[in-house]
Amino acid sequence: MASEDVTVTGKDLALLIGCRPSYIVELKKKGRLVCAEGGKGYLRDASLALYGQTQDPAYSAVAARHAQTRGASLAGAGEGEGPEIDPDDLDPEAEQENAAPATPDAKRKAKALADKAEIDAKAAARDYEVSMGKLLDAGQVEHVLAEAATAIRVELERMADALAPQLAATADEARCRELIWNEVSHALEEMSRGFRTASTAVVE
Repeated sequence: MASEDVTVTGKDLALLIGCRPSYIVELKKKGRLVCAEGGKGYLRDASLALYGQTQDPAYSAVAARHAQTRGASLAGAGEGEGPEIDPDDLDPEAEQENAAPATPDAKRKAKALADKAEIDAKAAARDYEVSMGKLLDAGQVEHVLAEAATAIRVELERMADALAPQLAATADEARCRELIWNEVSHALEEMSRGFRTASTAVVE
């Protein structure tokens, strides 16, 4: 008898059937479930039986008969009142799916907000990298490179002036090689020192 049947929530019934809670709402609308007295919850055994019977494409007559029976029993519940909905039947994802489609203006606003959030996130990541010394300002880097290029040019020009009289005064190839190497080593050391000084100034 129906009075001896167990009353369960929409979520419980969804677990028994093996579906999502939002599908229970759909089954209820189609008359494929048996609501408990007062429309709160569902009769477990009767609902499972009706669900099994109405799985066949020809279920319409069966579902309509059960819906008519339930409508007669709930006729005194009040005119103009809709069927009571079990809160457990509500599914957040289903509510989003049934919501009105977004207008083009709303979509543009949503995209603008998403773009702004992405820009803010990138700016925050950049500021963090700068604070950790892992990222340098482009203008500062250009300044360092310009100073380095100037230092290289100065050293190369100085090498020519320094080597010319020394090489002219000796005919010994080994001595010439030594003089050149000494000047090259000195120039490289000066350039390295310039790079270190400039990079330290940028970081600070």
